[in-house]
Amino acid sequence: MIIDGRFSGATAGPVIGHVSPEAFSGGPVALVENEDLIEISLRRRYINIVGVEGRMKEPGGVRDILEQGRTAWQQPAAKHAAGALGLYCRLAASAMEGAYMS
Repeated sequence: MIIDGRFSGATAGPVIGHVSPEAFSGGPVALVENEDLIEISLRRRYINIVGVEGRMKEPGGVRDILEQGRTAWQQPAAKHAAGALGLYCRLAASAMEGAYMS
């Protein structure tokens, strides 16, 4: 979730505030690694990976690298198996799907 206002009263302006469970379930953010270059445009409403290992790449090159990462990616084990957090880990849907509990 990217917001353009206050985030729990602690920030102001554009803030990236939530990237889970998309990363946990294998969404694009799961493939981002240290030193990857991310372009964010609030006006155009997008976030794109534009470089890898600190170097800009052509879109096709980024797609190829991400596809390689996607085939090697394995979902991590949930950190919480019981209680409220365990329930969230099992049932929460991504923000792209409405952020509901199934």
